[in-house]
Amino acid sequence: MATVPLLAQAGAQNGEWPTYGADLGNTHYSPLDQINGANFGKLQVAWRLKTDNFGPRPETNLQATPLMVKGVLYTTAGTRRTVVAANAATGEVLWTHSENEGARGDNAPRQLSGRGLAYWMDAREERILYVTPGYRLVALSAKTGNPVPSFGRNGIVDLKLDDDQVIDLETGEVGLHATPVVAGDVVIVGAAHRTGRRACQK
Repeated sequence: MATVPLLAQAGAQNGEWPTYGADLGNTHYSPLDQINGANFGKLQVAWRLKTDNFGPRPETNLQATPLMVKGVLYTTAGTRRTVVAANAATGEVLWTHSENEGARGDNAPRQLSGRGLAYWMDAREERILYVTPGYRLVALSAKTGNPVPSFGRNGIVDLKLDDDQVIDLETGEVGLHATPVVAGDVVIVGAAHRTGRRACQK
């Protein structure tokens, strides 16, 4: 009996890391072998991305997993969850996008840079998707960082609206620290509350 390996179990291909878990199988693995036990001790820092100024105060708990697609590294950073696109080889910042959500962001139960973002593409365009601390799903052009006008309302879907219960836009205790998941043309977004709290029951 012959067996065929599942593509999702192969890890990220061609040096890219297009999803939070590397590939759709969530393997967290890349088969790259340029770095190994023989040369590990000789590695040097190629570049650094300072995130101190991505928000009103420095973040002390950066947990984002960057994506790398077509030579560009995409990540969230800083206390406002700024999206940053950088040249993966040189570290040059290509564009940034940030939402100043005021009281809505200040009251968010899940703040800071979060776990990261998602990437989507079709034959015509590439998008970066992320959830703000204030619980809004934002779609950006992967090339320019500009909001995608055809997505939601001017690039934003307010996740506190059209819920199964009324949620105050500034103080409603729902947010997300995780990344959105893209499955085909569907974006899946979770919800979280303050540690130790849970959603109201009807």
